Amino acid sequence: MKLLALLCLVSLTGCSASQSEVKSQRFVLVPDPSGISKDIPAGALAMDTESGQLCYTFNLANTSAAPSIKTCSALLKEHSSSK
Repeated sequence: MKLLALLCLVSLTGCSASQSEVKSQRFVLVPDPSGISKDIPAGALAMDTESGQLCYTFNLANTSAAPSIKTCSALLKEHSSSK
């Protein structure tokens, strides 16, 4: 009985969230769109949904064969400093 009451309470509190608040994911992982470099590991590229730019999700040790693009953290800092 206590479990049923707890479940009802949890479900009711979830409904009190504001419906007008919309959040989106800033960086979305993408595969290597160019296919030019086998040196780019899976999960290393993301698309910045606000600027439309590709970015690295982490600093790569060997970027000589990879396209020269910024890290996602650098794009985030640039965008937040420009506001």
